[in-house]
Amino acid sequence: MTRRRALWLVAGLGFAALVVAALIWVMLSRVVSAVAGQAPPRAAPIPLPPPASSSIALPVRLPMALLQKAVEDAVPTILWAINEPDRVCVPAARVKLFKSRVKVTPDIRCRLVGTAVRGPIRITGEGNRLRLVMPISAEIVARDIGGIIAHETATATAVVTADLRPTLSTTGQLTAQIGLAYDWQEEPGITLLGQHIRLTEKADAKLAPVLAKAEKDLARRLVALPVRRQLETLWRSGFTVESINQRNPPTWLRLTPLELGLGGIVVEGKDLRIDAVLKAVAEVHVGAAPTRPQPTPLPPINRAEPASGLRLDLTVLSDYATLEKVTAKALAKLAGGGIEVPKYGRVRVRFRRTILYATRNGRLALGFDLSAKGPRQLINTRGRVWLTARADTLPGSEHVLISDVRVFTGNARHQQLPLLVAVMQTETVRATLEAALAQDFTDDYAKLMTRIDKALLAVPIGDFRLSAQLSRVHHGKVVVLGQGLYMPVIANGSARLDYARPR
Repeated sequence: MTRRRALWLVAGLGFAALVVAALIWVMLSRVVSAVAGQAPPRAAPIPLPPPASSSIALPVRLPMALLQKAVEDAVPTILWAINEPDRVCVPAARVKLFKSRVKVTPDIRCRLVGTAVRGPIRITGEGNRLRLVMPISAEIVARDIGGIIAHETATATAVVTADLRPTLSTTGQLTAQIGLAYDWQEEPGITLLGQHIRLTEKADAKLAPVLAKAEKDLARRLVALPVRRQLETLWRSGFTVESINQRNPPTWLRLTPLELGLGGIVVEGKDLRIDAVLKAVAEVHVGAAPTRPQPTPLPPINRAEPASGLRLDLTVLSDYATLEKVTAKALAKLAGGGIEVPKYGRVRVRFRRTILYATRNGRLALGFDLSAKGPRQLINTRGRVWLTARADTLPGSEHVLISDVRVFTGNARHQQLPLLVAVMQTETVRATLEAALAQDFTDDYAKLMTRIDKALLAVPIGDFRLSAQLSRVHHGKVVVLGQGLYMPVIANGSARLDYARPR
C-alpha cells in the first residue's frame, strides 16, 4: 500500500466516523422530539363555584347644612303681611235697653299694617330624630285710629317647632314625617281707648296656611336632596375590578353589587348618616385581571339589618405560568453544583424549560426539557421528561402539600432516556419540586393575605372609598383545575364605604 492510499484510507475512515456520529445525533434528536410529543392529557378549565354574597356597611353622609338650607328655602323669611285699610279696630259699645242692644259708641275704624318674619332656623338631632326650631316675631300697627290716635303698635313672638323622622323611599329619595307646631310666647294684642284687642286669631289665620305650605315644600325639597344621586353613583361604581397588588403576584378585587338596603338613619355630628347596606359578591383574584362585571340599574331599596361585616370570598388561583417560573428557578439553583444520581454519580444538569398544567384525576402534569451529562459520558443527553404529582391541603390549612411525584407512565419511550429519568427521580429533585410548589403557594399566600389586608384599608371605588379589615380566615381544600391551582378561602371582617369627594 502506497503512502497516498494510506492517507486516503485514514481520511475515509474519519469521514465515516463523522457520518456515524451525525447519524447518532440525528437519532437522539428524533428521540427527543418523540418524547416531547408524548404528554399527559390536559384537563379543561371548569367554572368555579359561585361565591356567597357579602354585606358591606355603606354610611352615606348628608351634611346637616343641606337639610338646613332645604328648610330655609322652604320657609320664607316674611311669613305673612297685613295691610287692611278701613278696618273696625274697636267695635261699638252697646247696652241693653228694652230688650234690645243700643249702640252707645260708634265703631272705631283704623288701618292694620303688619308683618311676621322668621328668625334663623336651627336644626338639632339625636338618634334617628331631627328637631327643628324656628323663632317668629310679628309686629302689627294700627294707624289712624278713629281719626284720633295716630298709631298703636303690637308685637308678638312665637316659636315654631317640628320633629322630623327621616327615612328613605324604595326609590332612594329622602322623606320625612313632618309635623310643624307653634306656640305664642307673647300673643299679639294692643290696647285702644282703654280696650285690649287680641290679634292672635288674626295672626293664626295668617300663619296656619303658611306653615301648611312650608310642610309640603319641605317634603318636596327633601326628596330633591342628592341622596338618590349618591346611591346611584355608588351602585354604578360598585361594579368594578380594582388592583390591590400590582405584582408578585398581581391581585385584584372584583365587586358585583346585588342589592341595596336601608339599615337606618341617624344624626352623627354635623351629618345625617344614612346607614345603607350593600350586598355584593366580593372576590379576590390572583393572577390575570378578571373581567369587569356589567352594571345593572339600581334596584328598589328595602329595609335591611344594620351591617358592618364583610364576607370576602378569595379566589386564590395560582396560575400555572407563575408556578412554572418558581419551579424553574428552584431547579436552576439546584443544578448549579450538579446533582448526585444513583448509579451515575454527580451529573451536570441544565434545565431548559418547565411546563406545568392540570391533567386527569386532579393531578399536576410537570414537563421538563433538560440536558444531563454524567462523569463517564462523552455527550449530553437531551430530552423532555414528564412527571405527575398530587396537590393537597390539610383541613383548615393553607399549606399546600405536593406528593406522589412519579414519572408519567403513559410514555414508554422514556426508557430511551434513562439518565434524564434517573435525574428526575432523585430524592433531591423530588424534594425541590415539592418544596418549590408548596412554598410558592403557602409563603406567597401568607404575604398575599397581609397585602390584601393592608390594601383593603383604602380602596378607591369611584367617588367612594372602601375600608375593610379581615379578622377570620377559613381555608378550603386546594383543587387542581384546568385554569390553575385553586383554593377557596372565606375571610370575615368589617367593611364600609365612605363618600370620598370633598363636600
